Amino acid sequence: MNYIEHLEKHCGEITGSLELEDMMQENIQFLKFENAPINETYTATSLGLLWHSLQFEDGRFAHQEVMMSVKQLEAEEDVIELLWRLTTHALETGQAFELGEFYSMPETVFGQYGFAGVYVTAPVYFDKSFFIHHGDAEYDEPEHVLPVWFVPIFESEADYLEQHSVDAFDEIIDATEGELLDITRKPLI
Repeated sequence: MNYIEHLEKHCGEITGSLELEDMMQENIQFLKFENAPINETYTATSLGLLWHSLQFEDGRFAHQEVMMSVKQLEAEEDVIELLWRLTTHALETGQAFELGEFYSMPETVFGQYGFAGVYVTAPVYFDKSFFIHHGDAEYDEPEHVLPVWFVPIFESEADYLEQHSVDAFDEIIDATEGELLDITRKPLI
């Protein structure tokens, strides 16, 4: 199974794609899936970042794709802009996204919702078999591809993350049942 088949197995049929000129030079596009991970939501993801080797702080290398899931269709431009910025960051720095990291939110993205930034996590509302793709040698894919999920979080949540730990914040996330897909939500903390 290649990575596109992996995506479709977990997200359903591709319902849209967007090719941005600067990303096409790197063979990267953005895909959209409706009703993924649950009904009345959608997921947007990069496709093609997996061909670029990214490095973790400890020196290990990884192949990743960035993704985000939300309920509000009117936020699609913000979702794509955020994924574009994250993809650009990865390409420019060569750095892999570490689970538990926090990135400040650009002012132009989700400004009306009051988020402080995005939290890097596994795609927790999807089946665990989605968390890692074992590359298809027939397509010369890397051995492993990690879909990395970005969740917008509020200042109070970022403060909790900093004051406690990634594990403590992940426990709060694991206890949610879809709340993180709603960008009009109230802070969890």
